[in-house]
Amino acid sequence: MLKGIQGYDVSRDGKKLLYRAAGRGYGIVEVKPGQKKGAGKLNLEHLSMKIDPRKEWRQTFNEGWRIFRDWFYVRNMHGVDWEAIREKYALLLEHVAHRADLDYIFGEMVGELNAGHTYVNWGDFKRVKRVDTGLLGAVLAADEKAGHYRIQHIFAGENWNEETRSPLTEQGVDIREGDYIIRLNGSDVSLNDNPYAFLENTAGQRVEITVKADLKDKDARTFWIRPVVSEIRLMYLDWVRERREMVERLSGGRIGYIHVPDTAVDGNRELFKGLYALRHKQALIIDDRYNGGGWSPGKMIEALSRNVVSYWHRRDLRLRPEPMYAHDGPKVMLINHYSSSGGDNFPYWFRKHKLGPLIGTRTWGGLIGYGWSPGLVDGPSFAVPMSGIVGTDGEWVVEGVGIHPDVEVYDRPDAVAKGKDPSLETAVEYLLKELKKNPVGKVTNPEEPDRSGWYEKQIH
Repeated sequence: MLKGIQGYDVSRDGKKLLYRAAGRGYGIVEVKPGQKKGAGKLNLEHLSMKIDPRKEWRQTFNEGWRIFRDWFYVRNMHGVDWEAIREKYALLLEHVAHRADLDYIFGEMVGELNAGHTYVNWGDFKRVKRVDTGLLGAVLAADEKAGHYRIQHIFAGENWNEETRSPLTEQGVDIREGDYIIRLNGSDVSLNDNPYAFLENTAGQRVEITVKADLKDKDARTFWIRPVVSEIRLMYLDWVRERREMVERLSGGRIGYIHVPDTAVDGNRELFKGLYALRHKQALIIDDRYNGGGWSPGKMIEALSRNVVSYWHRRDLRLRPEPMYAHDGPKVMLINHYSSSGGDNFPYWFRKHKLGPLIGTRTWGGLIGYGWSPGLVDGPSFAVPMSGIVGTDGEWVVEGVGIHPDVEVYDRPDAVAKGKDPSLETAVEYLLKELKKNPVGKVTNPEEPDRSGWYEKQIH
């Protein structure tokens, strides 16, 4: 009847159809064949609506309460009298003066359930416009004596990926750690200035930067760079690189290290990338610390559980194991209190499959399946726990408890500040002892077979 639309609704008597076209345009047409997009278009340019916020907030509150009543994964609401909870928090509605106040009430009310993954999206109120300050992908230090900012550290990044691009390391940019920043985006820079003030709204834009290795030098170096909007991914890659190099150094190159940031896209990518590159290592450390969760880790555990069943020989090459990316050596997993959701589930599966010990501190304990509710009258929606995890013994597991380590190690802030990593060091020590007790056997190419006269020998 009508093609190329994004949504529609039919009137109660079935005679009229309201449709939504691309670009948020709307129209009303009769329900009959041959209608064309654009027919019956509504002019909403001057449409306005009078809203009584207090009535809307009360309706939103009641809708939110009902959604949790009807969608929560167990009928007993974790033993909470949900009707009494509604009455308790409804008393606060008359004191709500801003939509953010209502979100606060929602948070307190839902918190009575003592369940993880209970979130609420913000409602209908204005957000402060964000200024995307451009960042250099570097740590700057104030040199009081020189009166200039010095580039103390440059994050290496991975410049083949736009999301992990490091501006000062891109092709054609010769800026080094220790250089002084002289000019930035057309302005002279000294310690009297905040250098980031010259980088407002420059993320992704071309900006000129001038540096000197020595302030006494007459020759300055000027380059065009493109600042980034965030340095978080760059800092993360630096942190992972430091762990990997630490493991390489402490183990003499015998142990591989893989950090898994989540159990979603990034985590799967990092795990499989690491397994492919490190399959020749004698042992592996799987770092689940700070894992932000995602999906069930079945595919990841399957990859870690693979055992070599045979090898393929090719002339003048090393034996290739089958499955190709299997690892037979010992493994450990690092966990901490930031290992959450899928980051709880990953070590749970790791232990169930007896892949190795867990080292660190107890995980977050937030393993529950949730779904987003339909939007409420003023726009927000809720994440409602809709499925809980039950162990093979028929008991509730993980949620609210977490996963306890086999070897408890606390990464003390004073040790971390000195560049140490107690959990990682313990893992290396454990694996080296394991390798000493149970050396990983190395299969080499056998003697080339002599099958001359083999057919006759088989017959006789």
